[in-house]
Amino acid sequence: MLKNYWLVAIRKLWKHKVHAAINILGLAVGFTSCLIIFLITHFELSYDHFHPGGDRIYRIVTTFKRGESMGHNAGVPGPLPPTLRKEVTGCEAVSGFLNLTAKVTIPGAGTGRQTKEFDAPTGGGPSPVIIADPQYFQVFHYTWLAGNPATSLNEPFRVVLSAAAVKQYFGPISPQAAIGRQVIYQDSLLTYVSGVVQDWDHNTDFAFRDFISYSTAQQSFIGENYPLNNWGAVSSLSQGFVLLNKGATPAQVERQFPAFVKKYFLLPPGGIGILELQPLADIHFNGDYMDAYSRKAHLPTLYGLMGIAVFILLLAVINFVNLSTAQSLGRTREVGIRKVLGGRRRNIIWQFLGETFLLTLLAVILSLLITRPVISLLHSYMPPGLQLDLSGATLLFLPGITIITSLLAGWYPAKVISALLPVLSLKGQAGSDLRPNRFLHRGLIVFQFAISLVFIIGTVIVARQLHYILNKDLGFDKDAIINFSANGPAREREVLATRLRALPGIAMVSLNAGPPQTGWQMSTNFTYHGPQDRQVENVFVKDADTDYLRLYGLRLVAGRNFLANDSVNEYVVNETLAGQLGFRRPQDGLGQPVEQGSSGPGGARGVIVGVVRDFNARPLQQAIPPLYLHYNKRVPEISIRLAPGARQPESIETVLSQVDKIWQATYPHEKFSYSFYDDDIANLYREEQRLSGLMRLAMIIAISISCMGLLGLATFAAEQRQKEIGIRKVMGASVVRIFRMLTVDFLWPVALAFVIAAPVAWYFLHGWLNGFVYRTTVPWWIFGFCGLAAVAIAMLTVSVQAIRAAIRNPVDALRNE
Repeated sequence: MLKNYWLVAIRKLWKHKVHAAINILGLAVGFTSCLIIFLITHFELSYDHFHPGGDRIYRIVTTFKRGESMGHNAGVPGPLPPTLRKEVTGCEAVSGFLNLTAKVTIPGAGTGRQTKEFDAPTGGGPSPVIIADPQYFQVFHYTWLAGNPATSLNEPFRVVLSAAAVKQYFGPISPQAAIGRQVIYQDSLLTYVSGVVQDWDHNTDFAFRDFISYSTAQQSFIGENYPLNNWGAVSSLSQGFVLLNKGATPAQVERQFPAFVKKYFLLPPGGIGILELQPLADIHFNGDYMDAYSRKAHLPTLYGLMGIAVFILLLAVINFVNLSTAQSLGRTREVGIRKVLGGRRRNIIWQFLGETFLLTLLAVILSLLITRPVISLLHSYMPPGLQLDLSGATLLFLPGITIITSLLAGWYPAKVISALLPVLSLKGQAGSDLRPNRFLHRGLIVFQFAISLVFIIGTVIVARQLHYILNKDLGFDKDAIINFSANGPAREREVLATRLRALPGIAMVSLNAGPPQTGWQMSTNFTYHGPQDRQVENVFVKDADTDYLRLYGLRLVAGRNFLANDSVNEYVVNETLAGQLGFRRPQDGLGQPVEQGSSGPGGARGVIVGVVRDFNARPLQQAIPPLYLHYNKRVPEISIRLAPGARQPESIETVLSQVDKIWQATYPHEKFSYSFYDDDIANLYREEQRLSGLMRLAMIIAISISCMGLLGLATFAAEQRQKEIGIRKVMGASVVRIFRMLTVDFLWPVALAFVIAAPVAWYFLHGWLNGFVYRTTVPWWIFGFCGLAAVAIAMLTVSVQAIRAAIRNPVDALRNE
């Protein structure tokens, strides 16, 4: 019997190739979508879950509050980790590290080997180099291949390398042979390899490969660029981590923080400084605390993707049910014969479920064949490193979704067809028994199109917000500006900048520490020394030369630009900082004495010489922060603004080739790498662009599957009403009238779907837009436009089947009557 079922199933698939292809394709699209979304969510949720004692590892983060103002920072003051280690109990280990973006040189002189150079990461990518204190390897555990984990980071000018770094720097040598080898950072920081550790093979945000001892920074020029001993400066480059004692809770440790903050943090009246412990598992997802090494994933987006996967699978199942039920009308005589010959209802149910399982299995196989090409095609929307791995959780996911889908898709058609009476089945009258369930089919179509409309509305609004944030006036110029880093001595950068200014295609050149809007920021305290001192915490810092304001088009509303003077501190503040310092008008702050950093010997006193109009120094999800600009030409970034006549593609190539020649003359051993600033701005909203793309794909998939389901319902209705249509045509009904009768009947499910989808879409998208301080409007016509688009798509789909039914010869329908 089982063999007979399989033979019948294969014959039916072959006989009804079109329906089978639509069913398999619809399910394969649903499976592929679900599988890719499963891979994405499983990939993201697996980050840093492999660390021994990971539930006891926490990052120390800071929050500064004053009145309505609040600022979060993933960093801590430089001296905090070693001080915390001595004064706070409940921690098994306390460690700090500093991110270092550095060029690496492997010397070869006198060794018979060739000198090698490795450029620092460009384009905002994370650096694999950190400066770590001795307890770093007590918090994060590695497998040691050479060296002593207890002493490798104790001495200055020592570095621990990962096995991958050893292979890259020295070639295929043993870990033990790497001990004592020289590694030079930033052209002149000479270190010796003191240990080698095995690279992690799991998903992690801590993909560091070079671990320079903390005492190296204290005894070298590197320490001059970092606030190692300044309690008043907080940078996200300076990180602090703790490993709690077994049995200790975060609350027990955090209860000691207020006294610690009071002792070491210098806060103004009304100012509040807060230290908190952030779980290790939260670092990958929490965008409130930005740093220079982790790639943030948006947890609500992942949950949304899971919901999209469920809905797309439901759409595919509903589509399968509609098409299978319509197709099953042609098999009523087969069912009647099986029952007359002794077939039991459960056997017929198993037969139909078996056929559904076969279709589902073919759809899964097709899905596996197209998943890898789809991932490659959509790589820009995928997390870096994502791939289809048929092991572990994926092996459990595939059989589970196959069985569940087979039951969901096959149970209803099998139950309905198997319940038909043999007498009616053999007379071909089964359609009348199925007619009362037409409301269920229409209800499924309403559900399908409601989901499709949510995706359509969501796609339009997300695209509208993305267009808004990429085209909004940010308060500065971003077009025709090219940025690049030039590490090394400041004198070489100044020579490079001078040569660049002489090029005819370049209008302006500026040395700075970063453009106006970036994904990371340096912040510190800023104090006004007036009749009553007023201090503002978490003030963003922009170090630059005197050309910075003009190059980026920053507009002064009072005062002047700072002068090129290293002996006198002149500050240009934005309107927000001027207001928070207590100045009612921008010009009131001119000439007022202020201090940057901690009050006292560590601070830098100066005067306000200008107030610049507010600009968006942070992404548009966040409000404009207090900010000041300060003269400093010893900074690593160079910005060039193209001349108006050099902004055509061919002219840009010419200018870049000229810049590359000057670069090679200044840095003969380094590759010239650059980025256009408008592209950098767009990259800040990579998550929103990814969401927009995924919404667009989900919309296309949902509409396609919904149209297949609507086609199935139209086929089902045409089959049921073929005799009615034949009688109407014999009685003189025109083709147009019959066409209108068949199509208008499908308008109300789509209209009802719009009534359901519009408020649902508005609710979720309103919440998403609230995540942006600056956001677009959502006019009513967008909902109307999307509703009309859905109606047009539905009517176009139904029209194909309606025309076929309307022009059919009535004799074919009435010849048995």
